[in-house]
Amino acid sequence: MQKTMAQEVRSATPLNPTIPSITDVLPSFRLDGHVTIVTGAAGGLAHTLSQALVSQGSELALMDLSLPSLENVKTELELFQKQNNIPPVKISLWACDISNADEVEMVVKSIPSSHKGIVPQKLVHTAGFCQNINAHEYDAEKAQKLVNVNLLGSLYICQSMARQLLARRTRRKSISEHIDESGEAMPQFPEASFVLIGSMSGLIVNTPQPQCAYNMSKAGVIHLVKSLAAEWAKFGIRVNAISPGYIATALTKKVISQSQEGAALQKEWTNRIPLGRMAEPKEFIGSMLYLLSRSASSYTTGENMVVDGGYVCW
Repeated sequence: MQKTMAQEVRSATPLNPTIPSITDVLPSFRLDGHVTIVTGAAGGLAHTLSQALVSQGSELALMDLSLPSLENVKTELELFQKQNNIPPVKISLWACDISNADEVEMVVKSIPSSHKGIVPQKLVHTAGFCQNINAHEYDAEKAQKLVNVNLLGSLYICQSMARQLLARRTRRKSISEHIDESGEAMPQFPEASFVLIGSMSGLIVNTPQPQCAYNMSKAGVIHLVKSLAAEWAKFGIRVNAISPGYIATALTKKVISQSQEGAALQKEWTNRIPLGRMAEPKEFIGSMLYLLSRSASSYTTGENMVVDGGYVCW
């Protein structure tokens, strides 16, 4: 008798379900036993995200250009843990130019030595910068530097982390009857989750400020995420992006409050945001923890999560 399509398709939900435990229903956002690499770690957004990471039990490997800046971040994170009665976690600091592939490789290879041999499987990649320069006046060297940091740096950190994981792959026993046939590679890194910070600028053209190189670099990051997600899914490595809108970091607040031009710029931005305001850094914590958590987002990869107050709706 010919099977119907309904009979052939097997549902993930059993026909006679048992009562699940609460851990099977509600995801956990705990990151105990993991080391998360945070790039651009001296920045305002990264600092807030790092507070959330240590709150969830993750050890941190903080990367940025300047070690003194990272020392300040570490001191503040340790104080944050103490004041909130959070069990202390290991925080290591790494000076690194994210646009230098050799430096990135050397640092990523060195991180396990500071974390009892734990190879990082979690990444929060915030490193990047923006320049407001008219397109016809954009100096080639400046544009190349921005793309090297924002786009190629994103590739380099993901490559280096993936290489460290893939070097530790094993092979399962072959199910073949031929005893001399090698095993088959299996997805072995279901905890691996790389979260890259894109931008709504990779989807729209910001106004009134001219920033063509930044926009094209972030469009590239979004497509890089999709490309890596598709290529590395067979290993269990998930790659996703969070694309913020305008964020009111301490630095941004300082810049826009120092002149009439800054105030006018803020008014222009917020007039274009359906929610009518800029984001606070803490409003990206939920998205980050969702994407890092295996139990929350195990079926999410290649996604660009836009968190912009509705800006791209108009």
